[in-house]
Amino acid sequence: MKGELIHEFNLKDKIVVITGGTSGIGKATAFAFANEGATVIVCSRSQTKIDKFLFDSDQLGYHIEAMSVDISNFKSLKAFIDYVGNTYGRIDVLFNNAAQGHMDYLTQLSLEDWNAVISSNLTSAWLASKYVVQYMKKNGGSIISTSSLAGRIATTSIGIYGITKSGLSAMTKLLASELAPYHIRVNAVSPGVISSDMVKNGILKTKGINYLSNTAVMQRLGTPEEVAKPVVFLSSDAASFITGEVLDISGGKFIVQDPWAPWEDFDIKKPFETVEE
Repeated sequence: MKGELIHEFNLKDKIVVITGGTSGIGKATAFAFANEGATVIVCSRSQTKIDKFLFDSDQLGYHIEAMSVDISNFKSLKAFIDYVGNTYGRIDVLFNNAAQGHMDYLTQLSLEDWNAVISSNLTSAWLASKYVVQYMKKNGGSIISTSSLAGRIATTSIGIYGITKSGLSAMTKLLASELAPYHIRVNAVSPGVISSDMVKNGILKTKGINYLSNTAVMQRLGTPEEVAKPVVFLSSDAASFITGEVLDISGGKFIVQDPWAPWEDFDIKKPFETVEE
């Protein structure tokens, strides 16, 4: 109708489950869902992160449940999904965000590390998606996973991480097809370099901000909030005809060969450059 809002997120009282939900993208997304009135349950393997998350959540006036779960322990993962599904009677949104970073060349990677990253990043997302279906079948729902630009463009120093993210993108399309008859939509977000704990404690230290920012046309790192908002959108009724998509959220990374050129040609200071006093 003219003059009315033509789209609604309609997330109030929706039951939202987030793995890896206590820091970075997961934390920002949990707060974004809570701000929309959803009931949010997150998990993390770190009690320290859980405690910090709950403190910050309380400060903002959100009432979010946070549980200690090792998602690479598949019995614990299933118990977590079952707890939420049985407690609330349904699950409306699953956000597979938990991930383990690992910097090493494939030829130097141990079998133990290979299996650990595959288990944490890919197998757990597959199983969580599989486990959640019984709690979504009746009313439909939305499954979102965090892929990565590293899964689209090979990066040698984080090869195993990229392999798992490439697998997540493929899995997203397959699950979207399989679950469409149950009105369950499946999508993924593919962030570029985001200013998260994983980046700050890993590749940012070794490569530096200039290296990481220079290949995106926006010439800066993204923020967790800039990923959280699209996740909320994809989970909402506003995206009711979107499924099987992997949304690039990278500030235009690698869309042209010389993303820095306009900044230099027009003599505009790049966002990552420090301002001289």
